Amino acid sequence: MGVSDVFLLIVRWIHLVSAAAWVGGSIFYLVVLRPAQRRSAEGNTESVRSVLAGAAVEFKGLVDTCIFVLLVTGVILTANRLTPGAVGVAYVAVLGVKIALSTWMFMLARGRRRRTAVMDAYAEVTQRPENRLGRLVYAVSGYNSLVILGIIVLLVSDLLKVLFELALAG
Repeated sequence: MGVSDVFLLIVRWIHLVSAAAWVGGSIFYLVVLRPAQRRSAEGNTESVRSVLAGAAVEFKGLVDTCIFVLLVTGVILTANRLTPGAVGVAYVAVLGVKIALSTWMFMLARGRRRRTAVMDAYAEVTQRPENRLGRLVYAVSGYNSLVILGIIVLLVSDLLKVLFELALAG
């Protein structure tokens, strides 16, 4: 195992840790913090809201760091996989899908942050839709869409690994 192999191992590991931190943190936010925030809004507990607001600020910093790390390590890993010419068209196509989905995630995260700051000033309580289609749209929109995209990107990453191994074997 040469120096370049160790370097790529570290880059791959950092890429994976960043993706896991962002997606895992997003799932934690969605499943744990958001319901706690709703309950604290009902109980009007100022200290709970303060803790949740602090957690949101810290998570924003984590997401910003993850986006930067994922971009840098993603470029390195992409160059490493495409340079030798061992991968086929299927790998490149799936990689393009991963890049497109990741870019969409980055844009949603940045856009949501700007929108949230403005919308908080004019926040209105909205009720959840009552029909099935409305509930489905509600479930896959907003912050939920970031979590869904993150999970899909992780799946596509695993698919890329399988396609790379198949290209090396064939």
